[in-house]
Amino acid sequence: MSESSVSSASPSPYRQLQKQIRQGEMAGLPELIRATSPSHVGRLLRSLSEEEAVGFWRLMACSEIELATDLLDHLADLRIAAILSQLPATLAADLVLRMESDDRRDVIGLLAFDVREAVLAALPQPLVASLRLALRYEPGSAGNLLKTEMLSFASQAKVADVVRTLRASTEQIEHFEQRYVYLHDEEHQYAGAVAMRELLLADQDQQLQSLVDDAIPTVDPAMPLDELKSVFDHLRYSVFPLVDVSGRQIGVVDHKDLQEALYEQAERELLEQGGILGGEEFRTMGLGSRILRRLAFLLPSVALSYAAVSVIALYEPVLDQLVVLAAFLPLVANLCGAVGNQAVAVSIRELSVDRLSPNKLGFVVAKEIPVGVVVGLVIGTLLAGLASLRSDEGLVLLPLVIGLAYSVSSILAVAIGGVLPLLLKRLGLDPAMLASPLLTTLTDAVAFFFVLFLAQGLLL
Repeated sequence: MSESSVSSASPSPYRQLQKQIRQGEMAGLPELIRATSPSHVGRLLRSLSEEEAVGFWRLMACSEIELATDLLDHLADLRIAAILSQLPATLAADLVLRMESDDRRDVIGLLAFDVREAVLAALPQPLVASLRLALRYEPGSAGNLLKTEMLSFASQAKVADVVRTLRASTEQIEHFEQRYVYLHDEEHQYAGAVAMRELLLADQDQQLQSLVDDAIPTVDPAMPLDELKSVFDHLRYSVFPLVDVSGRQIGVVDHKDLQEALYEQAERELLEQGGILGGEEFRTMGLGSRILRRLAFLLPSVALSYAAVSVIALYEPVLDQLVVLAAFLPLVANLCGAVGNQAVAVSIRELSVDRLSPNKLGFVVAKEIPVGVVVGLVIGTLLAGLASLRSDEGLVLLPLVIGLAYSVSSILAVAIGGVLPLLLKRLGLDPAMLASPLLTTLTDAVAFFFVLFLAQGLLL
């Protein structure tokens, strides 16, 4: 559906909003935004070009900073970082200051180093210290999801102290984690958590430490997300305290944030498998940026494909004499790639759920080879039958060549496909992004080689 048809079907405030945003007219704009459906506002903001978006938030942040911050929720983190990078550092810092801690951390982490340092320099120092702590943890770890907005009290505090704080800070704690109150001792070591429902039922003079739920586990900020998911899956809690090696609580991690992180990770892997590197791509991004993202995947693919085709070049005289082989080369190669990719998928799945260690290469090969033998014999026999339909009196061994070539190639394909994700993992590379294209190149080369090698030896 085109933007014009959407606009015509939308309420009149939308059309007026669209006009004012694109023309940079601020008169009455905040009121118009509040009067327009959030879904319409979000759609319009996401359709802005980068130049229009920067101009809009520059104007909005100068007059309605709270509204400007709220409107950033309609955009992806990468788009927010691109906008903040082109705003004055003080203005960008004002927007960052009003974000929730997890959103703030994600966006700051996406900024270029010089831009990040300029923005951090304009933020309050206690907040800067907290941000630098969060950025210290690797992406894909629990610490990278930490949220610092939490209710923290000394373990000697009483229920009345919590109630008094809540009543005095109603607006400030709106975005705080409110399911638990977290305690610390005199040395600021983590001392446990108290469920809010227990506070509601307790006497006002009762000490918080007497209400601690000892069953709540703590989470190491360095814990990988797949391990964190396992903890959430096996326990009934929806939020856990993050406690570092020194015993101090640095924040909390929420199940909702974990689910969002896992979704974004899966979405990123899907884009990478589709040849879009560097994260999300939007058509409102600059043309050069979009082209570079795609070429980053396509150029290495050219080199890999050429390596596989080089095998055919080595046996060009064989193909000149046996043209019928040209019909079977892609068939054998594609089927080898398919069986190899099955092994890749199993290894990646087992790695992701900690069912397999990257060091168990021998175990994987031993488990895959029997599968490859049986699959090779079954599919190889079928291919031999198909080849027999194309063979004439001078090529009676063609079915044997095709069937045997596939059988041997499939055994190698499952072995390579099984261990390739493990090798990439050991090298610190992403198996989900690299294993499939590498395997395709290798299986193509293997299949081409065995078909042509056997044909040279048995048919010529």
